[in-house]
Amino acid sequence: MERIVLRHVSGSKAGRVEEFPLNQYQEIVIGRDPSATVSFSEADAMVGRQHLKLFRQASSPSQFVVSDLNSRNGTFLNGQRVTGTVALRSGDVLQCGQGGPELRFEYVPHGPAETAQLGVPPVQSHYPPAHPLAHVSRPSAAPAPPVAQPVPAQAALAAPAPPPKKSALPWLLGGGGLLALLTLVGGVWFYRNYATPATDDVAKKPAVAPSPAVVNGGGKLMAPAVDGAETTEVEKDQQRAAWRINVAPYQILGSGHPGKAASDFDKPDGVGFSPNGLLYATDARNRRVQVWDVKTGTHLGEFGHGVFGGEIVDIAVAPNGTVFITDQALNLAYVFVPPQPGEVDEKGKPLAPYDYQFKGTRFGEQGFKKLGGIATDSLGRIYVVDAHRNDVHRFNTDYTPDKTFKFEQKRADGDTYLHGCEGIAIDEAAGNLFIASEKDAVIDVFDWESGAYKRRFIGASLDGAGKPAGKHVFFGSVEGLALAQNHLFAVDESAGHIQLFDLARADVFNTDLAGYGAPQPNRSHGYQGFFGHAPQVDFEDKTNLELQKQVKTGAVIPGQANPPGFFCSPDSIASYQDTASGETYIAIADQCNYRLAVYRWSDISKAMGQTIALRESASASKPTFAAVTAPSPVAKPVAKPAPVKPARKPAVVRVPRPAPRPVVIASVESTVKKKKKHKQGY
Repeated sequence: MERIVLRHVSGSKAGRVEEFPLNQYQEIVIGRDPSATVSFSEADAMVGRQHLKLFRQASSPSQFVVSDLNSRNGTFLNGQRVTGTVALRSGDVLQCGQGGPELRFEYVPHGPAETAQLGVPPVQSHYPPAHPLAHVSRPSAAPAPPVAQPVPAQAALAAPAPPPKKSALPWLLGGGGLLALLTLVGGVWFYRNYATPATDDVAKKPAVAPSPAVVNGGGKLMAPAVDGAETTEVEKDQQRAAWRINVAPYQILGSGHPGKAASDFDKPDGVGFSPNGLLYATDARNRRVQVWDVKTGTHLGEFGHGVFGGEIVDIAVAPNGTVFITDQALNLAYVFVPPQPGEVDEKGKPLAPYDYQFKGTRFGEQGFKKLGGIATDSLGRIYVVDAHRNDVHRFNTDYTPDKTFKFEQKRADGDTYLHGCEGIAIDEAAGNLFIASEKDAVIDVFDWESGAYKRRFIGASLDGAGKPAGKHVFFGSVEGLALAQNHLFAVDESAGHIQLFDLARADVFNTDLAGYGAPQPNRSHGYQGFFGHAPQVDFEDKTNLELQKQVKTGAVIPGQANPPGFFCSPDSIASYQDTASGETYIAIADQCNYRLAVYRWSDISKAMGQTIALRESASASKPTFAAVTAPSPVAKPVAKPAPVKPARKPAVVRVPRPAPRPVVIASVESTVKKKKKHKQGY
């Protein structure tokens, strides 16, 4: 029977197949309206009520076309936006809005004989015939194995003709070739598993060693192993290395490998704290937001399923608890509000504590080119960073543009002050708006209220033209920014470092690394140093196809190959001060390690004093700092943990069984250099 087959590739109906006999359907309308032929739920927010229509072309019975029904988010055919009416071919992929649900179109003709009459080549289909009375909606199934046909009785009784004699030469040649092939494969296997490699090869291609760190069921770090061993170029810079702050993470949240389980991340990108200290983290490829308790390392819940359409990145939380999630593909922000006591969903079911309610999108009409960073101030006003236009906008609490804010985007010569930007932080007490200029490897300072440029940098000196000069504090692109304890934390992505600046010091501005000299016992400079390590294995290297395959299959676990505190493409950072204890928590999205790292200010400040004391002690050769250098509780070694089963469970680091010879992975010594922003053109 002639029919149309639509296979749902993504969206809330992913994996389902719908078939439409053409003797019953003249056209197929797709949308969220219940009357649509293919009806989506409200969860697929990118789909319009009446989004698109499929129908047969009158002049050619075997030709079908698609027409967009003036939808807000548009219809895309194989990635190209549809304008007017466009012809369809079997195998074409339709998408309702960029980032919305996708469907694969197939036309199944009458059958081979009738197809030949129409002049249309037969379409291979793995789907069984449609129901004769209506279209069928069912989960996609694997093709059924071919069924053996019964042999006619006459053929079964007839004596088979004797087969012709065949020469034995092909068999001898084939057998000899097979034996040679087996010998070659065996030799390669023996060499890879037992031969001793040259010393230079080992040095160039270090193996992945599992981390001795153990993570409990909630993700809490039990035995951090940050020994300071480094392999990358950035760590060989002695001038920078002198500023290291040796501090271990307080918590590691997440399983450390990509996945879809409750505590798995697949590209954690943005982090933000609620007014009461809950940690929100965007899980980009899983299209959800995870909720964590940083004090206990407990995964509390998640929200956003079926809402997000493009690529979610950053997150900000307003003083009233409203959550904003930016989408840099669709250039808009999603708005969620926490559930109220006694609130129920549309079916009358009581909402759980973390069932945040979607309240629509904002800023999509502003024409952003790449909406990245987002922040809110104490008045609830929203600051949005356009990374490609190097611009910042401020919106009022009712989401209208704040016309009193006039961001000074360009210099007198027409060049922009910023060159690729995403990280943003607000120091209301000092009236400063900090924006990370990624390509310049500095932080620019603007006026919080007016948006005027202040001719100040953090991380470099200022030359005569007002541009960054000197040896920069940052090794590469600057990502997320956060304020805590009157200090500015900044993510130095390329180096895997978190840079720390004291905003109370006058020389925090317009001073390069050389201008700070050497670290002093009282940390008297505006630059306080850095913590964190470059990755031992660079899982961001997409050219290493074998490594990416091993990560995907679970043969290599990034969270074990890179111990806690060894960052791989860190991105966003956020802070929260607990009013009850006075403790301040700093959370960092460790993207390519598929986890979050949480530090405590008490550990960082203590480590700063210890680091200076240790250096002075070493230079004087007098062991007089025993009391100061005692390790903090979080860094104490623990008893050897019981073996962990290799089964994948949320937030549990697996220890893979030893192999005869470790997997060879390309060195990152040459990959972590002064690279610029790598995502979306940076």
